[in-house]
Amino acid sequence: MERPARPAARQGAHAVRRLRKFRAAARAACTVGAAALAGCASMGMPPGGPVDKRPPVLLFVLPDTGTVNARMREVQFRFDKVINERPRGAQSLAQIVVVSPSEGPVIVDWRRGELAIRPRRGWRANTAYTVTILPGLMDLNGNATTKPLHTEFSTGSVIPGGVVRGVVFDWVAQRVVSGARIEAMIGSDTVLKYLAAADSAGRFALPSLPPATLLVRVFFDQNNNLALDRREPWDSARVVLSDSVRHDFYVFVHDSIGPHPAVTPTDSVTLRVKFDRPLMPGARLDSSKFVLRRTTDSSETPVRRAWPASEYDSLAAVRKRFTADSVAKADTSAAARAAR
Repeated sequence: MERPARPAARQGAHAVRRLRKFRAAARAACTVGAAALAGCASMGMPPGGPVDKRPPVLLFVLPDTGTVNARMREVQFRFDKVINERPRGAQSLAQIVVVSPSEGPVIVDWRRGELAIRPRRGWRANTAYTVTILPGLMDLNGNATTKPLHTEFSTGSVIPGGVVRGVVFDWVAQRVVSGARIEAMIGSDTVLKYLAAADSAGRFALPSLPPATLLVRVFFDQNNNLALDRREPWDSARVVLSDSVRHDFYVFVHDSIGPHPAVTPTDSVTLRVKFDRPLMPGARLDSSKFVLRRTTDSSETPVRRAWPASEYDSLAAVRKRFTADSVAKADTSAAARAAR
C-alpha cells in the first residue's frame, strides 16, 4: 500500500504535490512507451529480396511423355511453388485442363504445389491419352504460365502418330479465334471425343490419333462452359486421316433464317449489295442468282458479274491509280511535266 509522501526537511506541502505529479507523468510516459514498442513489434520488418515475377515451373509429370502400358489412378503435375486455385481467365482449374480423348468431365485435385487429374470414369484400356494444362495457371502472386503443359502416354502398348492440324477463323469478324475448342469423333462413337484448344494465333493440333475418318467440330466457347451453345459460332468437317492432315475451320453462328439484302448504287453500272447475315464460307458468287428489273415495265437487265466486296474494292483501287497515272501522262503541259 502506497503511503502519502511526507514533507521532508525544509520542504512544504507544495513540493509534495509536485512530486506526485512527476510520478504520475512518469508512469504515463512508461505506459505510452511500452505501447509504442509493442506496436512496432507487431508490424515486423518488411520482407527483403526482389519481387517474385516468375510463373510456376513444372518440376515433373507422371506418367512422363512417351510412357506405354501406363497403370495409374491419376496424372500428376508437380510445380516448384504453390498453385492458385483460380487460374487466369477461368473460374476453376478444370476449365484449363484438357484430357483427350474424354468421355465427360474430369476431376482436378489441388494439392498446393501439385495438380492431380483423372477422368470420372477412369482411364480406358489400350488408349493413348494427351493431358494438357492450358496457359493461365497462376501462383499465389498472380504470375501465370504463357505456354501449355502436356504429357502423352498410353494405357496400351502403342501411341498412334496421327495428327490433325489447322487454324480457326471467325468468318464474320475476319480474324483468328483464340482459345477455340476442337472436338473429334471416330465413326459412330459420339461418347469418346478427342479434344484440343486453339492457341492465341488460332492454331490447334489433335495428336495421338489412329488412322480413321473423323468428324471434327470446332466452336468458339464464348461463355467458357466447355460446351457448344445455340448462339455460339461453330464449323465442322469430315477428315480422312492416315498419318497427318491439315484443315482450317471458319466458325459462324448457324441458324435457319436466310440473309436479307440491302442495295446501294455505287455508280451508273454498279450496285453494292450488303446482307444482314454472313454468307456461307467459301460460297462462290454467281451472277445468275441476282435479278435486276425495271420498276416501269418489269423488264430484266442482265447482271454481268458479281464480285465479293473486298475483291471489287481492291480492283477499283488499282483502276483508280491506273487512271490517275494515265491522265497525268496525257497532260503535256509545262506544269504537269514539272509535277511529274
